[in-house]
Amino acid sequence: MTELELYKFIDDNNIEWHKQDNDGIEDVIVFPSYGQMDCFKKILSPCLFDDGGIECRMMDGYFAFWMNDICSYYGVEVENVFVGSEW
Repeated sequence: MTELELYKFIDDNNIEWHKQDNDGIEDVIVFPSYGQMDCFKKILSPCLFDDGGIECRMMDGYFAFWMNDICSYYGVEVENVFVGSEW
């Protein structure tokens, strides 16, 4: 996954996201709907699901993912993808 692929996924699918504290670390949480998960999965490497998979919360109609670990795996700078408010 590249920064551009992630940015386009977020933008094209109008994914809700928020910059938020994650146990003392600045992070971004995204909320793709159930129907958007196939598109999200397509930009992720199957290797990311090895060794325990990806932590998420399954909510009523959507999932919640913290992005720091996912972005770090791909060498993606979170700040370059999620623009709009100060870090």
